[in-house]
Formats: sequence, structure tokens, C-alpha cells
Amino acid sequence: MAETAQKPLNVKEAAEFLGLKPSYVYNLVHFGRLTAYKPGGKILFFKREDLERYAFRNRKAADYELAERADRALG
Repeated sequence: MAETAQKPLNVKEAAEFLGLKPSYVYNLVHFGRLTAYKPGGKILFFKREDLERYAFRNRKAADYELAERADRALG
């Protein structure tokens, strides 16, 4: 079965998805921190995968993960 394309989200929906205010979403787009699409040159649309990529950036490792990395590095 083929995957169906998801409907793009508008600014309000994207803001709700991220737990942010729409005005902040506009700022993120303006400063190049969030990917958006403007097919007609006016209205912004977003893909869920782009919003998820933004939401899950800058992962902070837990202390046990850091300890495991240190153990591997020290061999």
C-alpha cells in the first residue's frame, strides 16, 4: 500500500504542533531557523517532518550515555 502524502500545515497548525505562538513561528522562519514553503509567494506552509526535525534538534545526552562514551573512548 502506497503512503499518502500528508496535508501541509499552516502557521497556526505548525505553532500548535510545536507548542509555540504563531508570531514566534514567523520569527523562526524569518531568521532561517525553521523550514517553510511559500508556493504562492504569500502563505506559509510546513511539512510535519520539518517541524519534527526542528523540535528534535540539539539533543542533550543523558549522563549514562556520556559515561558509556567515555568508557568506549578510554577503552
